[in-house]
Amino acid sequence: MRLLLTGLKKLEMKEAGKVDPQEGFRLLDVQYCAICRTDAKMWNEGHRDLVLPRVLGHELIASDENGIRFAIWPGRICGRCAYCLSGRENLCEQMKIMGFQHDGGFQDHVIAPEEALIPVDPDIPSHVATLAEPTGCVLNALERLHPRKRERIIIYGGGSVGLIAALACREMGVVPLVIEKDEKKIFRSAAFQRAENIRLQKETTESEFDMALNACADPVAFSMCISKLAKGGRLSFFGGLTKNKTLETNLLNLMHYKEMALSGAYGLTGKNMRDGLILIGKKVGLFETLIEEIIPPERVADLMPDILRGKTLKYVIDFHQGL
Repeated sequence: MRLLLTGLKKLEMKEAGKVDPQEGFRLLDVQYCAICRTDAKMWNEGHRDLVLPRVLGHELIASDENGIRFAIWPGRICGRCAYCLSGRENLCEQMKIMGFQHDGGFQDHVIAPEEALIPVDPDIPSHVATLAEPTGCVLNALERLHPRKRERIIIYGGGSVGLIAALACREMGVVPLVIEKDEKKIFRSAAFQRAENIRLQKETTESEFDMALNACADPVAFSMCISKLAKGGRLSFFGGLTKNKTLETNLLNLMHYKEMALSGAYGLTGKNMRDGLILIGKKVGLFETLIEEIIPPERVADLMPDILRGKTLKYVIDFHQGL
């Protein structure tokens, strides 16, 4: 069975016909697939890379006929362009993304390139391992900031991705502060905050941070990232902004006067995903607290509005439930 997006806000349960994978590809059994806010965005308004009809889902764990589990790096690349050859395959000129241009993990079986399969350590539960993709994305963003020990970073957005970013910073010896305006989300992640001594609060008067990262789509949060940076600060443009909004040019001029560095961050490389699994392996119990609930496929459509509004942590679909 599969959940097929046939149009905006139209997720339909469909039978999946048997497909034999071509050479270099594997047919795998999907165990779990997490729902990303980008999935909800595509459900609601589409995406520049989305080709309909489509099975969404790019944060998945699947197993082969021998029960060996894999995280799946979600790109299909040419392997020949300058970006592929320089280790930045996430920027491949011919990139095709799972759940965007070809079918992803909202189904009980998936076809994936053999080169995209990354084995999962036996000590990591499959539902927790679905966080390898967002963790890898965070590591890609932080890599571009070149963090140094004892530096301070402010992160806007206290959802699962913002919390993963804070945890990764802690592992690097960086001091994070996470800003989240939703009190319920602050309360929900209390155990995570205590375990790693991470400050998560609604607002702050502090400034002069060395680094900033936007882990939400709010243009106001992006603007606050700029205003909170010290001279020579570094800003990761990590979360794409809500469309058709404006930014104050006087604020942007601060980047000029303070000689700030701006780095975009898009997706992740295979190495980022492997490193993400290593980080998860060190903190399995902590990552598990970022999972809101494990759900059957039938509930996905009803939960999309809440996921889109950023009101939850991670929902993970269990394809052994329901269908």
